Amino acid sequence: MKQSETMRLFIADDHGIVREGLKSLLRRYPEIEVVGEAATGAETIDLARIINPDVVIMDIHMPGLDGIEASRQILRDNPKIRILALAGALSNAALFQGVQAGIKGFMLKESMFSELLEAITAVFRNEEYYCPRIRSQVAGDYKSFLSQGKAVQETLMDLQERELIQLLSEGKSIAQIAEYFRKSPKTIDARRRKVMAKLGFSSIADLTKFAIAQGLTDLKY
Repeated sequence: MKQSETMRLFIADDHGIVREGLKSLLRRYPEIEVVGEAATGAETIDLARIINPDVVIMDIHMPGLDGIEASRQILRDNPKIRILALAGALSNAALFQGVQAGIKGFMLKESMFSELLEAITAVFRNEEYYCPRIRSQVAGDYKSFLSQGKAVQETLMDLQERELIQLLSEGKSIAQIAEYFRKSPKTIDARRRKVMAKLGFSSIADLTKFAIAQGLTDLKY
């Protein structure tokens, strides 16, 4: 990035310590101005409409509306915004969905800050960026990358189903999920049974394994 250029950066992550850590590190770079932050996908969409940042660092696995769907909606409103995805772990399926949504760069949270700076700069220039581990992951299993992406597109028909799977896999109760969706517990339980029947699962444990494999949650085995 040229010294004369100033980048307006927005940080979206549901962990406050991550947001504060990134802001603290980025203060050393006067060419980068952090113009806002959010802890949820919905809040990120609303603030992006108002602030119009150049780049959004987007946590993929936020509760409720995930980072991929938030990115899709942000880019539908303003295609000029560049999005850099950040994740603790990223399956091929989640990567495929992110690319389809228009996300420009993909980073793992285990990466060094110097690499994150490189990614931010590349995305700001409208270039694609994949951290080395993700590049190796895709190069080593390209067929799986394509097939998993197709499987997710065919199996998970809508956003609410993805959100429901994420919330169930993260241990949320039917009552908590009903409150989130503003539906009755009876309706949510019926949706749960329908989704599990569609996927052929008989237990939440199986559903959780599926959510992890498909990148719908930040949980790990």
